[in-house]
Amino acid sequence: MTPEKMKKAYLAAAVAAGGITGAIVFYTVIAEAVRAMGHTPPLAPPAAYAVKYALYIIGLSALAVLKFSAGKFAEKKATPEETVKALTVQAMVKAGVCELPAVCGLIMFLLTGYRLDFYLLVIFSLGLEIYHFPRLALWEERLRGDFGQL
Repeated sequence: MTPEKMKKAYLAAAVAAGGITGAIVFYTVIAEAVRAMGHTPPLAPPAAYAVKYALYIIGLSALAVLKFSAGKFAEKKATPEETVKALTVQAMVKAGVCELPAVCGLIMFLLTGYRLDFYLLVIFSLGLEIYHFPRLALWEERLRGDFGQL
């Protein structure tokens, strides 16, 4: 595995994660456009409260999924190429899972009209995206730890 190939794979993973993060920003544009059009939510309390808490639980379950998936991807691979492929897949899976709270927030906003809760979940999702964004130094460290060199 050459450092150039590893950096190319890293850039692909970073671009994909950045695109998913951009989708979260797009959700806020959608929510504001829908609000500006005078959207009236179909659910009213107490049903809206039940949906709100169910979607919060689903959004927060992203933390458990991230914790569980970390163990799955931590296994040592046979070759550096397999390790880089696993790191790329891990970066994309983590980015997708980190998007889950924002999706739940958008669904909540469309069903209940709770704008503050939508933004809380979007901020939480963006925080997860930033925290779990792939980092080249960690990839290099993993390859050095598993194989002694890049």
